[in-house]
Amino acid sequence: MTTWKLLPVSAFSEYTGQWDALNQQLYQSHPLFDSRFVGALLKHFGNPQAILAVYPATAGHRGNLLLLEPRKLGVWGTFMPSQTQIAPLLCGYPEALPGLFAVLPGLPVMIDVLCQDPLYTFLTQSLDYTDNLSHALTINIDVTNNFADYWQQRPKNLRQNIRSYSNRLKKNGLDSQIKIVSNIEEMPDALARYGEIETSGWKGGEGTAIHASNLQGLFYIDVLKAFATTGQAEIIEFYINDQLAASRICLINTEMLITLKTTFNESFSFYSPSHLMLYLLIEREFLLKRVRYVEFYTNAKPEQLFWCTGQRPIEHLSIFRSATVQWMLRCLQGVKAKLAKTR
Repeated sequence: MTTWKLLPVSAFSEYTGQWDALNQQLYQSHPLFDSRFVGALLKHFGNPQAILAVYPATAGHRGNLLLLEPRKLGVWGTFMPSQTQIAPLLCGYPEALPGLFAVLPGLPVMIDVLCQDPLYTFLTQSLDYTDNLSHALTINIDVTNNFADYWQQRPKNLRQNIRSYSNRLKKNGLDSQIKIVSNIEEMPDALARYGEIETSGWKGGEGTAIHASNLQGLFYIDVLKAFATTGQAEIIEFYINDQLAASRICLINTEMLITLKTTFNESFSFYSPSHLMLYLLIEREFLLKRVRYVEFYTNAKPEQLFWCTGQRPIEHLSIFRSATVQWMLRCLQGVKAKLAKTR
């Protein structure tokens, strides 16, 4: 009889082949579920208390691979560091998920499945006791048709703004271009340039900027070098004359280009280099015809919606041990909400 196996998170390296095979079967090798990306997350931001939960595939189903960690008393959740926008979870047989309650340590009553993209997760209808909570609104752009048609369908204000920024450059005698860094040998220098811009801006002041030698920088260089070996990583740089004005880190597969991180030189704010770079990036993808979507995986602001052709919620899913537990926790949440209003 098939049962769950709970392994130390260090066992992930032994399961990368199975992990990537299941990612390919379920989600056409989604870059954020790729073992190279997930392995780098575990290496740099892993929780030693995390576990790898394995439900082996059979002739009747594809099995499950989950990274879980204790969140609080009685609650486990998916491994979800802030450097990823969706939690790495591969679930080909969701009906087996309630069986985790019998094997996880600490008598759990709830499992939080965090940050799930509805296009790349399991159907919650297959489970009995669940609650959904909207977390963010992500956006994408369908780049399978014609760029001129796409751009003509954008709001007038957006089109006018991009034209205005471009005209400002010309009026001041400035040239602009994008350069694509995709070779593994060039990735460290390109990431260092990215870090120099970000460190000099407001993120540098807050201590959250990527730098070539800090933990975030080490994570991104591992990811970029690993994906560059298969031609799936790019750093897109936007230059004004010979000065780097903006930079964007991207991962690619045959289905999508994901924009992971972006930064810009604040001394060029008058020209909005990040918007001009995005315009050129989108135009390039329409011309290349190599992917179907540009995915942003962000909590979209109103002005970002002007660029998109599609939007969808990123959701948290809570799985409860029983109907009684679900009812009790809902009541507790209701009491907390009422108390918060009276303060």
